[in-house]
Amino acid sequence: MRAAILGAAVLAASATAPAGAQVGDTAVVPNDGRTTVAVRTRPDQAGDLYRFQSDTEFVQTDDQGGQTQSNRQVFDLEVLGVEPGGGLRLRYTLREARLKDSGGASMEAALKATVGEGLEFRIGRDGRLTAVDNWPEFRERMQARVEAALPETDPVRALVRQRLDQPPLLAADELVLGDLRLMAAMEIQGAAPLGITDLNADRPTAGRATLEVSVEKPDCRVRIKRETSRSASGVSRAIVSEAEVAATDGRVVTLTERRVTRAPAGAQTETIQIRRLSPAPPC
Repeated sequence: MRAAILGAAVLAASATAPAGAQVGDTAVVPNDGRTTVAVRTRPDQAGDLYRFQSDTEFVQTDDQGGQTQSNRQVFDLEVLGVEPGGGLRLRYTLREARLKDSGGASMEAALKATVGEGLEFRIGRDGRLTAVDNWPEFRERMQARVEAALPETDPVRALVRQRLDQPPLLAADELVLGDLRLMAAMEIQGAAPLGITDLNADRPTAGRATLEVSVEKPDCRVRIKRETSRSASGVSRAIVSEAEVAATDGRVVTLTERRVTRAPAGAQTETIQIRRLSPAPPC
């Protein structure tokens, strides 16, 4: 639940986003004969449990006084099961949350409404979100917590309700699983070609999108860098993401993403840093 979703600004929504990932859309790199590096050499197993910390800084400048926000979230990702055909059943649980927003305390109350509540969902072999198994119960509890924390006239309360009323996959993606989307785009599976790959080579009008793969530590850590940019209707957006990934389990060890959106009405800058708190496979 980030400023771009619940904040007053709509600059980012007015831009046509660069080619990106829905929740769990794992990065896939075409193999064109280059030397490759193996990533995720150990398959996921039921019971795998990962803990991450995410820190976000958001700044908006406009003629209305602008907006700033910072937040920290600690969350767990647990593998509940492996589906026939390679899909996964997963559980996301927000463990800790704190947030400071220039607009007041409502945003923090909305964020904390999901602390301790597990969201169980499924992704296919291609990494795309296919189902949210406990959405009705999760939605009901989140809405009740938000309504208990915020007065009926609070605009953040109304916006959360609006988001919750969306189709379950979209609502879960926007309100809960944003960090997993960032991570999945950097968590390559299989043999990844070293060097820079143009992800939009066959779509020259789709904007710029490149993925760079390099070896940080042989048989241990892989470094992934992803850059995307696009302009449409006077709005431009650029994203640079860099991650260190454990070669064994294929999960993020550290990740930094910086997003810059510029429009005639103003600009937004968002920096997200994610680090793994649970032990990474030793080198």
